[in-house]
Amino acid sequence: MDEFHATNRDHWDELADLHPTTEFYDVDGFVAGESSLMDLEREELGSVDGKSLLHLQCHFGMDTLSWAREGATVTGVDFSPTAIETARELRDEVGIDAEQARFVESDVLELPDALDGEFDIVFTSYGVIYWLSDIDRWAEVIDHFLEPGGTFYIAEIHPVVGSVSETNEEWARFEYPYFSGEAHRIESGESYAGDGLENKTTFEWEHTTGEIVTALVDAGLEIEFVHEFPKLCYERFPTLVEGDDGWWRFPIGDPEIPMTLSIRATKRA
Repeated sequence: MDEFHATNRDHWDELADLHPTTEFYDVDGFVAGESSLMDLEREELGSVDGKSLLHLQCHFGMDTLSWAREGATVTGVDFSPTAIETARELRDEVGIDAEQARFVESDVLELPDALDGEFDIVFTSYGVIYWLSDIDRWAEVIDHFLEPGGTFYIAEIHPVVGSVSETNEEWARFEYPYFSGEAHRIESGESYAGDGLENKTTFEWEHTTGEIVTALVDAGLEIEFVHEFPKLCYERFPTLVEGDDGWWRFPIGDPEIPMTLSIRATKRA
């Protein structure tokens, strides 16, 4: 497992170096004042003003800092040292105080060894679940850092999307297993925001919607809602069409499949 995580960390170190230069992330727009958050998480999580927020798997910190701009005191966590260094540099560039936004380098499953305290909100989003080797431990970490009465929220690419290999204008082909507890070795020189990667090997884990929800319940959280949407935050398939709201959908008339999942839960007071 250490080898899997080390391989993934090398991959994400390279991505953290590459992604700030891509059009996908539009760092220039962010520095000018734009938010990197989607409307979904802002609406479903609600106001964060005056609250403490822990952002798990924060990459190089744009979403974390966007929450800080909305009034939260934020802590971003990522296992990539390059990502954490870049996040701190970006924080300083946009003029957010280090006391309002701090960044911690740690594997999320080992975070209790690297960070103290409890938070009003624990947040994570988009493309994080399948990098986790132990979904039960993940849920325990969330419970550990939530203060009683606190809120956990995730907006995520729906696990069903990982089972789809290709689409055309009329159908989606389900080729990969939805139910699988084993690590999958992936070889790809491309990322969702750019290509030309040297660290092409990654290890990923599939977790079903049921497994995610059950892990949160077993950790002691109370589920407020589970929502599914026929839209995606990026162009996963070439047949998707981008709407004016920034979401990608199949053309009207195509079969709709769940492509985004959101869950909100509360720690018992």
